Amino acid sequence: MVFKNKTFNCSKLIFENYTHEDLYVHFYDCTFNCELEFDTCEFEDLTFISCDIQRKYLVIVNSNINYLSFKENTNDIRNVKTNNIKNGEIEINGGKINSIDIENINFEKGNLKIVNLDSIENCSIIRSTLNSIIISHCNFKSHFEYFGNKTASSLNSALFNHCVFNHSSFFKTTFNSDTKFSDCKFLNIAKFEATGDEIKTTLKFDDCEFLKQVSFNKSRIHKISFNNLKFFDIISLQETYFDIVDIDRTIFEKQVYFDDIQIKQIYKCNIRTIRTIKLQLQKAENKIDYNRFRIYEFNAFRDDIKKKLKEFEKDKDHLNHRAREPKQLNRDLFILNISDIVSEYGTDWKRAMKFTLLVGSIIYILFFICENYDHEITLCDWNNWKRFISGAFRFFLVTDFYTPLENDRTYLTNPLSWFIFIIGKIVIAFGIYEMIQSFRKFKA
Repeated sequence: MVFKNKTFNCSKLIFENYTHEDLYVHFYDCTFNCELEFDTCEFEDLTFISCDIQRKYLVIVNSNINYLSFKENTNDIRNVKTNNIKNGEIEINGGKINSIDIENINFEKGNLKIVNLDSIENCSIIRSTLNSIIISHCNFKSHFEYFGNKTASSLNSALFNHCVFNHSSFFKTTFNSDTKFSDCKFLNIAKFEATGDEIKTTLKFDDCEFLKQVSFNKSRIHKISFNNLKFFDIISLQETYFDIVDIDRTIFEKQVYFDDIQIKQIYKCNIRTIRTIKLQLQKAENKIDYNRFRIYEFNAFRDDIKKKLKEFEKDKDHLNHRAREPKQLNRDLFILNISDIVSEYGTDWKRAMKFTLLVGSIIYILFFICENYDHEITLCDWNNWKRFISGAFRFFLVTDFYTPLENDRTYLTNPLSWFIFIIGKIVIAFGIYEMIQSFRKFKA
Protein backbone atom coordinates (compact mmCIF):
# COMPACT_ATOMS: atom_id res chain seq x y z
CA MET A 1 0.00 0.00 0.00
CA VAL A 2 1.65 3.20 -1.20
CA PHE A 3 0.52 6.81 -0.73
CA LYS A 4 2.54 9.21 -2.83
CA ASN A 5 2.29 13.00 -3.12
CA LYS A 6 -0.98 13.02 -1.20
CA THR A 7 -2.40 15.78 0.96
CA PHE A 8 -4.73 14.78 3.79
CA ASN A 9 -7.05 17.62 4.87
CA CYS A 10 -9.48 15.71 7.05
CA SER A 11 -9.88 16.16 10.78
CA LYS A 12 -8.46 12.77 11.69
CA LEU A 13 -7.19 9.82 9.68
CA ILE A 14 -7.43 6.50 11.55
CA PHE A 15 -6.14 3.03 10.72
CA GLU A 16 -7.86 0.81 13.29
CA ASN A 17 -7.63 -2.97 13.69
CA TYR A 18 -5.94 -3.12 10.31
CA THR A 19 -4.07 -6.43 10.51
CA HIS A 20 -2.09 -7.67 7.53
CA GLU A 21 1.22 -9.01 8.78
CA ASP A 22 2.78 -9.03 5.28
CA LEU A 23 1.54 -5.56 4.35
CA TYR A 24 3.91 -2.71 3.49
CA VAL A 25 2.47 0.78 4.07
CA HIS A 26 4.57 3.62 2.65
CA PHE A 27 3.90 7.36 2.62
CA TYR A 28 6.03 9.31 0.08
CA ASP A 29 6.03 13.12 0.00
CA CYS A 30 2.71 13.34 1.76
CA THR A 31 1.30 16.29 3.70
CA PHE A 32 -0.83 15.63 6.78
CA ASN A 33 -3.10 18.53 7.71
CA CYS A 34 -4.87 16.18 10.07
CA GLU A 35 -4.23 13.92 12.99
CA LEU A 36 -2.99 10.46 12.02
CA GLU A 37 -3.54 7.40 14.18
CA PHE A 38 -2.68 3.71 13.87
CA ASP A 39 -4.59 1.77 16.53
CA THR A 40 -4.12 -1.98 17.04
CA CYS A 41 -2.69 -2.55 13.57
CA GLU A 42 -0.34 -5.23 12.25
CA PHE A 43 2.09 -4.41 9.42
CA GLU A 44 5.33 -5.76 8.10
CA ASP A 45 6.60 -2.27 7.25
CA LEU A 46 5.33 1.24 8.01
CA THR A 47 7.48 3.95 6.42
CA PHE A 48 7.26 7.73 6.14
CA ILE A 49 9.54 9.35 3.56
CA SER A 50 9.82 13.15 3.16
CA CYS A 51 6.43 13.87 4.68
CA ASP A 52 5.13 17.07 6.28
CA ILE A 53 3.09 16.75 9.46
CA GLN A 54 1.31 20.03 10.09
CA ARG A 55 -1.12 19.15 12.87
CA LYS A 56 -0.95 17.83 16.40
CA TYR A 57 -0.54 14.08 16.50
CA LEU A 58 0.84 11.07 14.72
CA VAL A 59 0.04 8.20 17.06
CA ILE A 60 0.95 4.52 16.75
CA VAL A 61 -0.66 2.65 19.62
CA ASN A 62 -0.85 -1.05 20.50
CA SER A 63 0.33 -2.08 17.04
CA ASN A 64 2.53 -4.95 15.88
CA ILE A 65 5.00 -3.67 13.28
CA ASN A 66 8.16 -5.40 12.19
CA TYR A 67 9.83 -2.30 10.75
CA LEU A 68 8.86 1.32 11.46
CA SER A 69 10.85 4.10 9.83
CA PHE A 70 10.99 7.82 9.14
CA LYS A 71 13.46 8.54 6.34
CA GLU A 72 14.66 11.24 4.00
CA ASN A 73 14.29 11.09 0.24
CA THR A 74 17.68 10.05 -1.12
CA ASN A 75 16.71 9.52 -4.77
CA ASP A 76 18.12 12.93 -5.68
CA ILE A 77 21.14 13.81 -3.52
CA ARG A 78 20.94 17.43 -4.75
CA ASN A 79 17.41 17.78 -3.40
CA VAL A 80 17.22 15.75 -0.20
CA LYS A 81 13.94 16.25 1.63
CA THR A 82 13.40 15.26 5.24
CA ASN A 83 10.32 14.46 7.26
CA ASN A 84 9.20 17.74 8.83
CA ILE A 85 7.14 18.03 12.00
CA LYS A 86 5.94 21.61 12.12
CA ASN A 87 3.91 21.61 15.33
CA GLY A 88 2.96 18.21 16.61
CA GLU A 89 3.89 15.02 18.38
CA ILE A 90 4.94 11.60 17.18
CA GLU A 91 3.92 9.03 19.77
CA ILE A 92 4.73 5.33 19.64
CA ASN A 93 2.94 3.66 22.52
CA GLY A 94 2.72 -0.01 23.36
CA GLY A 95 2.35 -3.00 21.10
CA LYS A 96 5.28 -4.90 19.62
CA ILE A 97 7.70 -3.22 17.24
CA ASN A 98 10.81 -5.08 16.16
CA SER A 99 12.79 -2.19 14.72
CA ILE A 100 12.51 1.62 14.66
CA ASP A 101 14.61 3.70 12.29
CA ILE A 102 14.33 7.49 12.55
CA GLU A 103 16.78 9.29 10.28
CA ASN A 104 17.12 13.00 9.54
CA ILE A 105 13.71 14.04 10.85
CA ASN A 106 13.17 17.72 11.56
CA PHE A 107 11.04 18.89 14.50
CA GLU A 108 10.35 22.62 14.33
CA LYS A 109 8.20 22.22 17.44
CA GLY A 110 6.55 19.29 19.15
CA ASN A 111 7.72 16.09 20.76
CA LEU A 112 8.96 12.59 20.06
CA LYS A 113 7.52 10.02 22.45
CA ILE A 114 8.40 6.30 22.52
CA VAL A 115 6.87 4.45 25.47
CA ASN A 116 5.84 1.05 26.74
CA LEU A 117 7.72 -1.16 24.28
CA ASP A 118 8.58 -4.27 26.27
CA SER A 119 10.77 -5.87 23.66
CA ILE A 120 12.31 -4.03 20.72
CA GLU A 121 15.37 -5.36 18.91
CA ASN A 122 16.82 -2.22 17.32
CA CYS A 123 16.17 1.48 17.54
CA SER A 124 18.10 4.25 15.83
CA ILE A 125 17.54 8.00 15.99
CA ILE A 126 20.25 9.64 13.93
CA ARG A 127 21.12 12.94 12.24
CA SER A 128 17.84 14.52 13.32
CA THR A 129 16.77 17.90 14.66
CA LEU A 130 14.75 17.18 17.78
CA ASN A 131 12.72 19.12 20.28
CA SER A 132 11.42 17.51 23.47
CA ILE A 133 11.90 13.74 23.79
CA ILE A 134 10.41 11.09 26.06
CA ILE A 135 11.59 7.48 25.87
CA SER A 136 10.11 5.52 28.75
CA HIS A 137 9.57 1.91 29.85
CA CYS A 138 11.31 0.41 26.83
CA ASN A 139 13.54 -2.64 26.54
CA PHE A 140 16.06 -2.32 23.69
CA LYS A 141 17.25 -5.91 23.35
CA SER A 142 19.99 -5.47 20.76
CA HIS A 143 21.08 -1.96 19.70
CA PHE A 144 20.08 1.59 20.53
CA GLU A 145 21.76 4.24 18.40
CA TYR A 146 21.33 7.94 19.10
CA PHE A 147 23.97 9.95 17.33
CA GLY A 148 24.55 13.01 15.20
CA ASN A 149 21.39 14.68 16.53
CA LYS A 150 20.81 18.39 17.13
CA THR A 151 18.28 20.40 19.10
CA ALA A 152 15.57 22.60 17.62
CA SER A 153 15.61 25.24 20.36
CA SER A 154 17.80 26.43 23.21
CA LEU A 155 15.39 25.28 25.94
CA ASN A 156 14.07 21.75 25.67
CA SER A 157 14.13 18.49 27.58
CA ALA A 158 14.82 14.81 27.02
CA LEU A 159 13.84 12.00 29.38
CA PHE A 160 15.01 8.39 29.20
CA ASN A 161 13.03 6.68 31.94
CA HIS A 162 12.91 3.04 33.10
CA CYS A 163 14.68 1.79 30.01
CA VAL A 164 16.95 -1.20 29.45
CA PHE A 165 19.73 -0.78 26.89
CA ASN A 166 21.93 -3.52 25.51
CA HIS A 167 24.53 -2.07 23.14
CA SER A 168 23.97 1.70 23.13
CA SER A 169 25.71 4.57 21.38
CA PHE A 170 25.19 8.31 21.91
CA PHE A 171 27.89 9.60 19.60
CA LYS A 172 28.41 13.21 18.45
CA THR A 173 24.98 14.20 19.67
CA THR A 174 24.01 17.60 20.98
CA PHE A 175 21.85 16.65 23.95
CA ASN A 176 18.85 18.72 24.90
CA SER A 177 19.43 21.48 27.42
CA ASP A 178 17.88 19.30 30.15
CA THR A 179 18.56 15.61 29.47
CA LYS A 180 17.90 12.99 32.13
CA PHE A 181 18.41 9.23 32.37
CA SER A 182 16.32 7.93 35.25
CA ASP A 183 16.28 4.36 36.56
CA CYS A 184 17.89 2.96 33.40
CA LYS A 185 20.04 -0.14 33.05
CA PHE A 186 22.87 -0.46 30.53
CA LEU A 187 23.63 -4.14 30.01
CA ASN A 188 26.52 -3.76 27.61
CA ILE A 189 29.02 -1.17 26.38
CA ALA A 190 27.63 2.38 26.40
CA LYS A 191 29.28 5.23 24.49
CA PHE A 192 28.55 8.89 25.22
CA GLU A 193 31.50 10.17 23.21
CA ALA A 194 31.97 13.66 21.72
CA THR A 195 28.50 14.65 22.94
CA GLY A 196 26.85 17.68 24.47
CA ASP A 197 26.80 21.43 24.22
CA GLU A 198 29.19 23.10 26.64
CA ILE A 199 26.99 26.21 26.86
CA LYS A 200 23.59 24.73 27.70
CA THR A 201 23.52 20.93 28.10
CA THR A 202 22.68 19.54 31.53
CA LEU A 203 23.07 15.75 31.52
CA LYS A 204 21.73 13.88 34.57
CA PHE A 205 21.90 10.21 35.51
CA ASP A 206 19.72 9.15 38.45
CA ASP A 207 19.45 5.63 39.88
CA CYS A 208 21.08 3.93 36.88
CA GLU A 209 23.26 0.84 36.53
CA PHE A 210 26.09 0.32 34.04
CA LEU A 211 27.12 -3.32 33.85
CA LYS A 212 29.84 -2.94 31.21
CA GLN A 213 32.27 -0.26 30.07
CA VAL A 214 31.12 3.35 29.69
CA SER A 215 32.89 6.09 27.76
CA PHE A 216 32.31 9.85 27.87
CA ASN A 217 35.57 10.66 26.09
CA LYS A 218 35.91 14.06 24.39
CA SER A 219 32.45 15.21 25.48
CA ARG A 220 31.83 18.89 26.15
CA ILE A 221 28.89 19.37 28.52
CA HIS A 222 27.80 22.31 30.64
CA LYS A 223 26.81 20.18 33.64
CA ILE A 224 26.93 16.44 34.23
CA SER A 225 25.39 14.82 37.28
CA PHE A 226 25.80 11.27 38.65
CA ASN A 227 23.34 10.52 41.45
CA ASN A 228 23.02 7.08 43.03
CA LEU A 229 24.69 5.18 40.20
CA LYS A 230 26.53 1.86 40.03
CA PHE A 231 29.37 1.34 37.56
CA PHE A 232 30.39 -2.31 37.52
CA ASP A 233 33.09 -1.95 34.88
CA ILE A 234 35.57 0.63 33.60
CA ILE A 235 34.34 4.19 33.01
CA SER A 236 36.33 6.68 30.97
CA LEU A 237 36.02 10.48 31.03
CA GLN A 238 39.25 11.30 29.21
CA GLU A 239 39.75 14.64 27.46
CA THR A 240 36.34 15.86 28.63
CA TYR A 241 35.22 19.42 29.29
CA PHE A 242 32.56 20.37 31.82
CA ASP A 243 31.51 23.58 33.49
CA ILE A 244 30.13 21.72 36.52
CA VAL A 245 30.33 18.11 37.72
CA ASP A 246 28.16 16.64 40.49
CA ILE A 247 28.84 13.11 41.78
CA ASP A 248 26.83 11.81 44.74
CA ARG A 249 26.22 8.31 46.17
CA THR A 250 27.91 6.69 43.19
CA ILE A 251 29.78 3.37 43.28
CA PHE A 252 32.74 2.68 41.00
CA GLU A 253 33.57 -1.02 41.13
CA LYS A 254 36.54 -0.76 38.75
CA GLN A 255 38.87 1.81 37.27
CA VAL A 256 37.74 5.33 36.39
CA TYR A 257 39.83 7.35 33.96
CA PHE A 258 39.62 11.12 34.49
CA ASP A 259 42.78 11.91 32.48
CA ASP A 260 42.86 15.50 31.16
CA ILE A 261 39.40 16.28 32.51
CA GLN A 262 38.65 20.01 32.60
CA ILE A 263 36.08 21.57 34.93
CA LYS A 264 35.73 25.27 34.21
CA GLN A 265 33.54 26.24 37.17
CA ILE A 266 35.27 24.00 39.70
CA TYR A 267 34.29 26.42 42.48
CA LYS A 268 30.64 25.40 41.93
CA CYS A 269 31.41 21.70 42.50
CA ASN A 270 30.87 20.32 45.99
CA ILE A 271 33.71 18.78 47.96
CA ARG A 272 32.26 15.24 47.63
CA THR A 273 32.57 15.43 43.85
CA ILE A 274 36.12 16.78 43.94
CA ARG A 275 37.16 14.19 46.52
CA THR A 276 35.69 11.36 44.43
CA ILE A 277 37.56 12.46 41.31
CA LYS A 278 40.78 12.90 43.30
CA LEU A 279 40.47 9.41 44.76
CA GLN A 280 39.97 7.84 41.33
CA LEU A 281 42.94 9.76 39.93
CA GLN A 282 45.04 8.43 42.80
CA LYS A 283 43.95 4.87 42.07
CA ALA A 284 44.89 5.36 38.41
CA GLU A 285 48.29 6.74 39.54
CA ASN A 286 47.66 9.93 37.57
CA LYS A 287 49.86 12.08 39.81
CA ILE A 288 49.63 15.29 37.75
CA ASP A 289 45.84 15.53 37.67
CA TYR A 290 45.70 14.14 41.22
CA ASN A 291 47.70 17.11 42.53
CA ARG A 292 45.51 19.50 40.58
CA PHE A 293 42.36 18.10 42.23
CA ARG A 294 44.10 18.01 45.59
CA ILE A 295 44.33 21.81 45.34
CA TYR A 296 40.66 21.98 44.31
CA GLU A 297 39.73 19.88 47.35
CA PHE A 298 41.58 22.16 49.76
CA ASN A 299 39.94 25.24 48.22
CA ALA A 300 36.50 23.62 48.43
CA PHE A 301 37.14 22.65 52.07
CA ARG A 302 38.22 26.22 52.82
CA ASP A 303 35.02 27.57 51.22
CA ASP A 304 32.96 25.14 53.31
CA ILE A 305 34.67 26.38 56.47
CA LYS A 306 33.89 30.01 55.56
CA LYS A 307 30.22 29.11 54.99
CA LYS A 308 30.01 27.36 58.36
CA LEU A 309 31.61 30.29 60.13
CA LYS A 310 29.08 32.64 58.55
CA GLU A 311 26.26 30.37 59.76
CA PHE A 312 27.68 30.41 63.29
CA GLU A 313 27.98 34.21 63.12
CA LYS A 314 24.30 34.51 62.20
CA ASP A 315 23.18 32.19 64.99
CA LYS A 316 24.78 33.52 68.16
CA ASP A 317 22.89 31.13 70.45
CA HIS A 318 24.05 28.21 68.39
CA LEU A 319 27.57 29.59 68.57
CA ASN A 320 27.45 29.75 72.38
CA HIS A 321 26.33 26.15 72.67
CA ARG A 322 29.02 24.90 70.30
CA ALA A 323 31.84 27.33 70.99
CA ARG A 324 34.59 24.80 70.36
CA GLU A 325 33.59 24.17 66.75
CA PRO A 326 34.12 27.74 65.49
CA LYS A 327 37.51 27.81 67.20
CA GLN A 328 38.57 24.61 65.45
CA LEU A 329 37.21 25.91 62.14
CA ASN A 330 39.18 29.13 62.52
CA ARG A 331 42.35 27.15 63.22
CA ASP A 332 41.78 24.98 60.16
CA LEU A 333 41.07 28.05 58.05
CA PHE A 334 44.27 29.73 59.24
CA ILE A 335 46.38 26.66 58.36
CA LEU A 336 44.76 26.35 54.93
CA ASN A 337 45.29 30.04 54.17
CA ILE A 338 48.96 29.88 55.18
CA SER A 339 49.57 26.71 53.17
CA ASP A 340 47.90 28.28 50.13
CA ILE A 341 49.93 31.47 50.42
CA VAL A 342 53.26 29.73 50.96
CA SER A 343 53.19 26.93 48.38
CA GLU A 344 49.62 26.40 47.11
CA TYR A 345 49.20 23.39 49.39
CA GLY A 346 52.65 21.95 48.82
CA THR A 347 52.62 22.04 45.01
CA ASP A 348 54.59 25.19 44.05
CA TRP A 349 58.25 25.12 45.13
CA LYS A 350 58.98 28.49 43.52
CA ARG A 351 56.34 30.18 45.62
CA ALA A 352 57.66 28.43 48.75
CA MET A 353 61.23 29.58 48.01
CA LYS A 354 60.12 33.18 47.39
CA PHE A 355 58.12 33.15 50.62
CA THR A 356 61.08 31.76 52.61
CA LEU A 357 63.56 34.28 51.23
CA LEU A 358 61.26 37.31 51.38
CA VAL A 359 59.62 36.80 54.77
CA GLY A 360 62.84 35.41 56.29
CA SER A 361 64.75 38.49 55.11
CA ILE A 362 62.15 40.87 56.53
CA ILE A 363 62.30 39.12 59.91
CA TYR A 364 66.11 39.13 59.81
CA ILE A 365 66.17 42.89 59.14
CA LEU A 366 63.89 43.42 62.15
CA PHE A 367 66.18 41.20 64.20
CA PHE A 368 69.29 43.11 63.03
CA ILE A 369 67.71 46.45 63.92
CA CYS A 370 66.67 45.12 67.35
CA GLU A 371 70.21 43.92 68.07
CA ASN A 372 71.82 47.18 66.92
CA TYR A 373 69.28 49.78 68.01
CA ASP A 374 71.84 51.46 70.32
CA HIS A 375 74.70 51.31 67.79
CA GLU A 376 75.50 53.74 65.05
CA ILE A 377 75.65 51.93 61.71
CA THR A 378 77.54 53.46 58.82
CA LEU A 379 76.24 52.29 55.47
CA CYS A 380 79.56 53.00 53.78
CA ASP A 381 81.45 50.78 56.21
CA TRP A 382 82.14 47.41 54.54
CA ASN A 383 82.55 45.70 57.92
CA ASN A 384 78.93 46.49 58.74
CA TRP A 385 77.78 44.97 55.43
CA LYS A 386 80.01 41.96 55.98
CA ARG A 387 78.55 41.43 59.45
CA PHE A 388 75.00 41.90 58.08
CA ILE A 389 75.42 39.41 55.18
CA SER A 390 77.25 36.71 57.17
CA GLY A 391 74.62 37.04 59.89
CA ALA A 392 71.87 36.53 57.31
CA PHE A 393 73.41 33.23 56.20
CA ARG A 394 73.58 32.01 59.79
CA PHE A 395 70.05 33.26 60.44
CA PHE A 396 68.73 31.05 57.59
CA LEU A 397 70.42 27.98 59.10
CA VAL A 398 67.47 26.46 60.93
CA THR A 399 69.57 24.41 63.37
CA ASP A 400 71.89 27.26 64.39
CA PHE A 401 70.55 28.87 67.59
CA TYR A 402 73.63 30.94 68.44
CA THR A 403 73.62 34.66 67.77
CA PRO A 404 74.27 35.06 64.04
CA LEU A 405 76.00 38.45 64.45
CA GLU A 406 78.92 37.22 66.54
CA ASN A 407 81.83 35.02 65.55
CA ASP A 408 81.91 33.07 68.81
CA ARG A 409 79.22 30.60 69.91
CA THR A 410 77.18 32.79 72.24
CA TYR A 411 73.45 33.08 72.83
CA LEU A 412 71.27 36.14 72.58
CA THR A 413 70.53 38.14 75.72
CA ASN A 414 67.77 40.50 74.52
CA PRO A 415 64.29 38.94 75.08
CA LEU A 416 62.80 40.81 72.10
CA SER A 417 65.66 39.60 69.89
CA TRP A 418 65.00 36.05 71.07
CA PHE A 419 61.32 36.37 70.17
CA ILE A 420 62.03 37.68 66.65
CA PHE A 421 64.81 35.08 66.27
CA ILE A 422 62.51 32.14 67.14
CA ILE A 423 59.70 33.43 64.91
CA GLY A 424 62.18 33.71 62.06
CA LYS A 425 63.42 30.16 62.55
CA ILE A 426 59.85 28.84 62.57
CA VAL A 427 58.95 30.72 59.38
CA ILE A 428 62.13 29.63 57.58
CA ALA A 429 61.69 26.00 58.67
CA PHE A 430 58.07 26.03 57.51
CA GLY A 431 59.03 27.52 54.15
CA ILE A 432 61.78 24.94 53.61
CA TYR A 433 59.40 22.14 54.55
CA GLU A 434 56.79 23.38 52.05
CA MET A 435 59.49 23.65 49.38
CA ILE A 436 60.53 20.02 49.99
CA GLN A 437 56.90 18.92 49.88
CA SER A 438 56.50 20.68 46.54
CA PHE A 439 59.48 18.85 45.09
CA ARG A 440 57.96 15.57 46.25
CA LYS A 441 54.52 16.17 44.77
CA PHE A 442 55.02 13.64 41.97
CA LYS A 443 56.14 10.92 44.34
CA ALA A 444 53.84 8.04 45.13
